[in-house]
Amino acid sequence: MRHLFGKHLKNSIQMKIIIIGATSGLGKGSAELFAQAGHLVGITGRRAELLHDLQLRYPAHILTEVMDVTEPDCVERLESLIAKMQGVDMLIYSSGIGKASENIDFENEDNTNQVNVIGFTRIIDFAYNYFRKQEHGHLAVISSVAGFRGLKGAPSYSASKGYQRLYLESLAQTAHAYKHKVTFTTIIPGFVDTDLIKNQKYPLTLSCEKAVKIIYRGLVKRKRIIYVNERWRYIVFFMRHIPVYFWERVF
Repeated sequence: MRHLFGKHLKNSIQMKIIIIGATSGLGKGSAELFAQAGHLVGITGRRAELLHDLQLRYPAHILTEVMDVTEPDCVERLESLIAKMQGVDMLIYSSGIGKASENIDFENEDNTNQVNVIGFTRIIDFAYNYFRKQEHGHLAVISSVAGFRGLKGAPSYSASKGYQRLYLESLAQTAHAYKHKVTFTTIIPGFVDTDLIKNQKYPLTLSCEKAVKIIYRGLVKRKRIIYVNERWRYIVFFMRHIPVYFWERVF
């Protein structure tokens, strides 16, 4: 991915960025692009060896912190990473799990909520207040098209992604009302070829490489909403206007 942006990368303004959940997929790809652009990137994840491998590739631009967002000490670990970086300008919440199944299992649903709701809320609340106090900052969250309508076999995933989308919307409204200088971005990936949909076929699936390029450009431009595949903007509009009766029986 070293030359995907060419001149654009060289001209980017250096920032300090933390990516929560950067051991694979969109989080890892975004970390690589920001590091290539000369930014200082703090990455977190549960798998220390994967964080270390990425740091070895970009030793001057990547710092690491082993973190599980479901553990109560995750905020302390985030604070530790910020201290090592001597500040942070942008935080991207990329951690997320979800699995569709005909059999609704509480353990799976609970695990999804622990990462996508409880862990998300801990991290986002801390980051929002940190940015509010320093009077600048950019909060970005990787949500999903599933956050607009309930999808069969994935109740917690759908609900939790809707929670993330609305949570950020509420924070953005709060920041505007109280003049808190925080920028927000909700990222709607659609289907991307990552481990989340491994060995499954979905329409309009993008490669991870292409998706992270679009996310990178959108974040640099500080877009409020990034549709990684622009066609999903129109599909989501259509989805939201389908009557409940037909959505539950036809789709």
